[in-house]
Amino acid sequence: RRCWGPPLAHGARRGRPSPQWRALARLGWEDCRDSRVREKPPWRVLFFGTDQFAREALRALHAARENKEEELIDKLEVVTMPSPSPKGLPVKQYAVQSQLPVYEWPDVGSGEYDVGVVASFGRLLNEALILKFP
Repeated sequence: RRCWGPPLAHGARRGRPSPQWRALARLGWEDCRDSRVREKPPWRVLFFGTDQFAREALRALHAARENKEEELIDKLEVVTMPSPSPKGLPVKQYAVQSQLPVYEWPDVGSGEYDVGVVASFGRLLNEALILKFP
C-alpha cells in the first residue's frame, strides 16, 4: 500500500498542513487505511509535471498506458501548474492533445490512485511530499 505524507524537517514539529497538503489529503492519501490500493498492475497513476522534461516522462507513461499487451497503466491523470499563457505549459498541452484529464494545482482531482509520479513540478517538490512504502 502506498500513502502520501508530509515529511518533517529535522527537529521540526507537526504544524498545520499547507493548503496543498490538505488538497492531497482529500484524496485519502494522508491516511490510506480506507483506500483501495492495487497490489499489482494495472496501476491508476496521477502525474505531476510542468515543463518539457516532464512532458517526455508523461509521454512515456501515456505510451505504456496505450500498450494493451502489458496492461501496466489503467488510468492516467495529470496535475500541472496554472499558466498565464493561453496555451498552457508543455505538460498541459500534451495532456489536452492526448485527451487525458488535467487538473491545475492545487486541484488534484477526486479519483483513486495507486501511484503518484512527479517530474519537474517544482511547487510540489518545495512542499516535499514523500511516497511511503510500509
